[in-house]
Formats: sequence, structure tokens, C-alpha cells
Amino acid sequence: MMGAILAGGRSRRMEGQDKTRMLRDGRRVLERLAGILRGACGGCVLVAREEQRAELEALDLGEVYGDLFPDRGPLGGLYTVLEETEDDVFLVACDLPFLEQDLVEKILREYDSQVPKVFALVPRSPDPDQAPDPWRVEPLCAIWSRHCKRPAYIALEAQELSLTQFAHGIHARFLDLSAQEAQQLRNINTMNELNDEGLHFSP
Repeated sequence: MMGAILAGGRSRRMEGQDKTRMLRDGRRVLERLAGILRGACGGCVLVAREEQRAELEALDLGEVYGDLFPDRGPLGGLYTVLEETEDDVFLVACDLPFLEQDLVEKILREYDSQVPKVFALVPRSPDPDQAPDPWRVEPLCAIWSRHCKRPAYIALEAQELSLTQFAHGIHARFLDLSAQEAQQLRNINTMNELNDEGLHFSP
């Protein structure tokens, strides 16, 4: 299993700020996530835009791959990791400041227990507002097997870029989280959310 962080998003709603520079308690969220994935999975890589690579490589968090499908969203990043590592992948977004290692390890244990093995194990969190299905799929803290590579390539070529729809298309197994666990998957998309959570950006 390889841990992987998607670091190449454009952060268009963050007033030009790069989410890889987000800080929690004075430490880069990116560094914190890399430590969690190394502890749980044994290794960590990052997927980034070419113009980010030098800065991220200097952090020495793991090998940095240039996105093979730039501007195709998280599905392009997932395909890049599957192509480069040829391993099962625990994929996380770089803007999850509240993720803890215990939840990552729970997802790993659940994936390992699946018989027969599944293409992907994707958490979902309770969301009563999502009628008629009161669940929010969380594909950016999920495990994707190496067998997803070919289907991912086909979806990318067809411009079918939704990672959630991809999960449904490959009949991923879904792992129901408690409301408390789901709080760990809160991501930060706007400056208002950043300020509300007391987070900052490094210079």
C-alpha cells in the first residue's frame, strides 16, 4: 500500500493561495498528512503540478510526481499514482487538516478484511441533506486498488472526471463513518473556512 497526497489543485476559491502551504498550529498540513500516511502505509508520495515540484521536493516528504493528466482533477492525480507506483493507493487530498492516523488505520483494516478483494474502499459520511441518499461520499480519503488504473484511464479519456461517479462506476465498497469520524474529513476550500478554523498560510 502506498500513501499518496494530491497537491496539485488550483485552489481557485482560495484567492490564489496554494493549499500545500496551509498551516495548522504552525506546521504545514501537508507535512502532517505525509507523516500519517508514512506511519500507516509505510510510504508516501505526492502528485503536483510541474511548477510546484521543486518546492515540494525540498520538503523531503516523499517522491513528487508530475501530474500525467494536468487539470483533470483528482482522477488524474489518482491515475498518476497508480501508473507510477503500480501499487494499491491510499489517496488523500492536501487540505484535510483534521485527519488522524486512527481513522486511516481503520480504513486500512477494513480494506484488508474484504473477501473477495474490492476495487476500492471509499468512506462515506452521514449527510441528511443529501436526499434521497443521506450519505456524502468521501473519495479523497480512500483506498484505490492497482486494478483501478485501466478504468481510470478510460474515464479520463472520456472526460468523465468525477471521482465520486468513478467510485460508483467500478462498484467500490463504501465504509460508513460516524458523524464524529466524518469531522476528520472536513476540508478547507475558502478563506472564510480557513479563518473560521484558525488556520493560516505560510509566507
